[in-house]
Amino acid sequence: MKKKVLSTVLTAAMAASMLAGSVQMASAEEAPAVSHDEELTLEVYDVASNFQGLQSGWYGKVLKDKFNIVLNIIAPQVSGDGQAVYQTRTAAGNLGDIILLDNADMLECVDVGLVADIGAEIQNYPNLMKYWEQIELFNASISDEGSIYAIPCEMNTNGPTEYMGITNGVMPRIPWDFYSELGTPDLNTDDDLIDVLAKMQAAHPTNEAGDPAYGITLWKDWDGTSIENVNQLAKLYGQEVNGSVLIGADNTIMPLTDKNGSYYKMLKFLFKANQAGVVDPDSATQDWNSACDKMKTKRTYLVWNNWMQGFTNSPEIGEKGANYMGIPIADMTLFQTSDYYYGSGRVFGIGAQTDDETRARILEYLDWLASPEGCEIQHAGLEGMIYTVNEDGTHTLTQDGIDRFTKEIMIPEELGGGNWTDGENKVNQWIVGSCEIDPNTNEPYDTNLWASSIEMNNTKTTIEWQEKYGAENEVEYMKASGQMNPVPSVNLSLVIDTSDIGLIRSQCKTIVCDTSWQAIFAADEAAFEALWDDMCAQLEGFGWNDLVAFDTEKYQPVIDARKAATAE
Repeated sequence: MKKKVLSTVLTAAMAASMLAGSVQMASAEEAPAVSHDEELTLEVYDVASNFQGLQSGWYGKVLKDKFNIVLNIIAPQVSGDGQAVYQTRTAAGNLGDIILLDNADMLECVDVGLVADIGAEIQNYPNLMKYWEQIELFNASISDEGSIYAIPCEMNTNGPTEYMGITNGVMPRIPWDFYSELGTPDLNTDDDLIDVLAKMQAAHPTNEAGDPAYGITLWKDWDGTSIENVNQLAKLYGQEVNGSVLIGADNTIMPLTDKNGSYYKMLKFLFKANQAGVVDPDSATQDWNSACDKMKTKRTYLVWNNWMQGFTNSPEIGEKGANYMGIPIADMTLFQTSDYYYGSGRVFGIGAQTDDETRARILEYLDWLASPEGCEIQHAGLEGMIYTVNEDGTHTLTQDGIDRFTKEIMIPEELGGGNWTDGENKVNQWIVGSCEIDPNTNEPYDTNLWASSIEMNNTKTTIEWQEKYGAENEVEYMKASGQMNPVPSVNLSLVIDTSDIGLIRSQCKTIVCDTSWQAIFAADEAAFEALWDDMCAQLEGFGWNDLVAFDTEKYQPVIDARKAATAE
């Protein structure tokens, strides 16, 4: 149980770090000079990407001009059989030049020698060393002292319990204009939300282009061990899905199959919504791209993740009173983590098979990703086109910047060509979180948190929302109402599945996902309950109770670390 011991050690180290303030950062030296004379194509094995192939467009042009590198992304998520890709490449001893994995998979790859130890080199890269506390702490759980294999994603230096956002990660979000037509009724339960969506759909069965619109649209291709749409909605009622268990904002752990849990509750919510006729009939067959297009064209009236508002909202739409806004439900208690101070649960690594020159060029690139310039390009985009610099050094979005998620923004050929969305960073992960403070502006990198953006978004929609709820934003409202208190974000390397547990998880995953989709579209409540009960019976036959026991023990260090972070 080496890894269990290590994760316990990390929990204790994290608690000490939180109480002491910070771990002393190692001194940074000068990075070695590298030649950019030859173009270098880097294979990126990337569990976060929704794209496979060569990075092109404006971001590809930035990397080509600055580093003379091209990223060739291998994305198991879109390959058709991600597990087969992973097994084939690991068996060959070469997962990729740059490796982006979930924590547990990175631990496994370190154990079998697929990842390079960069402990002797990383201290030469000052932008990465800004996050030395977090990097060192994470690697203490997977390696011997002095060895560094992994760089956590989405780190910041704001503190382990800070939440900088003005929107919650998950919240019911609906078009304010359609909600206003109904008299902005208060929502007491999720049944009230279904009623509102049904009335919206009855009044607006199509979008302005005449395409069918629905209260809710879903997609399948993000499913893992359970339906990802349900997993996200489960956070509305105080729990986060982790494998076979639900971890509560109250530091409890229960099986995903517990009828008192939020997975069952939100699966039944979707069933009831389908009974009311507001679930898109394409939901069980369409992919994320199709669902995303429906968000952009107002063909679905409920979105939940706050980043989805990038597809539905703009100052122009807001002045029409039509932005999608977070609507509280009275019986809701959100599961909201603090910002990812220690990292998000995914990590970057470098392939062990890379030679010294390639490794140096990769480290140069990764260090740039953590630099102010790299963060500005990642979280905002191209200066001049997407934003301008004000006299005081702060930034303001251009019209193209405002519209980049809701309209097709074409990029000049000299900047890479194509449209904005196609040219975005297809790695789809970053080392520094958008909540981090940009030293060039003294504001977060997140464009939504710029003072200029907050002022710009103070539209008819926002003013009317504030008048109804008596708060500046949804985070303020939910904190004041006692319906949200951020849970400390922790980033631990936890015990990985044994071969027996891995087999059980694989078998149970199929049963949970298949049955959950059937349950959403069940003929009636009796059929829904029968499907659920049959699913639970099947799961028990495949070792579900052993899996729950394993995951309960696996995630206990997370609970311990959260308690330590909030201890007085």
